[in-house]
Amino acid sequence: MTGPDPGPGPVEPVGPLDRLQMAIVRDASEVIVTVGAGGIITSANAAIGRELDQQPQEVVGRSVADFVHPDDLERALLHLSGFQQFGAPAGFTSFRLAHRDGSWRLFDVVAASVFDGHQEHLAVYARPAGHQHATDEVLARLLTGSRRAAVLEPVLDVFDWAENQAQVAIAWFEGDSGHHVVSTGLPPELAGAEDQPGSPWAEARATGEPVLDLDGSTLDPARRAIADEAGRGGLWVVPVTDAGSRVPALITIWQRAGGPRPDGHSYGMGIARTYVELILRWSNQVERLEDAAHRDSLTGLANRKAFFDVLEGDPGPGALLYGDLDRFKQVNDRWGHAAGDEALRQVAARITSVVGHRDLVARIGGDEFVVFTPGASLSEAEALAARIRVVVADPIDIGPVSVQVELTLGVAQSDLGVSEETLARSDHTMLDAKGHAPGPDRRAP
Repeated sequence: MTGPDPGPGPVEPVGPLDRLQMAIVRDASEVIVTVGAGGIITSANAAIGRELDQQPQEVVGRSVADFVHPDDLERALLHLSGFQQFGAPAGFTSFRLAHRDGSWRLFDVVAASVFDGHQEHLAVYARPAGHQHATDEVLARLLTGSRRAAVLEPVLDVFDWAENQAQVAIAWFEGDSGHHVVSTGLPPELAGAEDQPGSPWAEARATGEPVLDLDGSTLDPARRAIADEAGRGGLWVVPVTDAGSRVPALITIWQRAGGPRPDGHSYGMGIARTYVELILRWSNQVERLEDAAHRDSLTGLANRKAFFDVLEGDPGPGALLYGDLDRFKQVNDRWGHAAGDEALRQVAARITSVVGHRDLVARIGGDEFVVFTPGASLSEAEALAARIRVVVADPIDIGPVSVQVELTLGVAQSDLGVSEETLARSDHTMLDAKGHAPGPDRRAP
């Protein structure tokens, strides 16, 4: 005969420490869920509402497969299946989790085994991916040759700006195009891409020292009004050395109006400064290497490779002017190669001074030059060739001596698009001119 059901047994009292431990889990800033057999969610804390707009009661009882990105799901299921045999997986990983709005949010995840008195659960602790995600993105974009703005953009996320209702901007200077900026949506006037005297950004650039303004008192009235309208309070501007420019880059963090001090983000600022300096140094190195690969080191003109890259890229209709120098050998023989190099530099500068801003001037051999003038007619190209001959023929002063060279040019034009065939025709035209030119450099066609 079976006796009465003894029930679940005595219930242990919940004391202050137990309530505190429960509150720690319930009110934690990171998402905490537990997963039981079959990948079913058995509990979730309140942070899931803040991060994914999902309420705990809505997710309990559902499969983790409902919340993990399809491309990450196989990996998640492997972790769950391994938990049954080997326990919680060690270390951090990342998963994309579903937000109610249909987007996917990247989270850094770590797990642990927890026991509820009856069975083991897999406890999952997830926080939005911050600087680690930024590191991955920065490296990926650097290695794929992304533009500087695209590489700098992920650095904004090291500050957890959205969670803190802050705003961030990174500004830098490029000599040929001025100031540039990436930001989290700041108005341009608050991002540091200008040099208005007296502004915190101008001060940071001039002194190389950080500027901390807790209430916006360093701003002119117009910018203060813009900051008020954007809900911004204090700002912190930190300069970063740019190896490719005498103008430092600037990182600006704005706190919300009535919020904490902006320099409370010092940890993120330390990481961001390292990233920004690395990115600028890397991109400057790449630009120098690219420039060296396509630039003639003696004259500063495009080199042979750069010219043929343009020629092979279907540059469209236009004309080619091809030629080399007469009496250049005598300069080298009489005055030495240093004088010859200086003569080439001055010839290059003279050619550049009379061509249009769209024209390409290249040095493709020792004393050989070519000019591509896009869209030019034959008469326009011949007129340009005449101007080049005149400026090159003027005496060249090299120290105490004066030398004189001439540039024989051949011209060819194509309405169908310049090509190597056009180059060959311009070469033949140049050889014809050489054949009729007096002097020791006469060359048979």
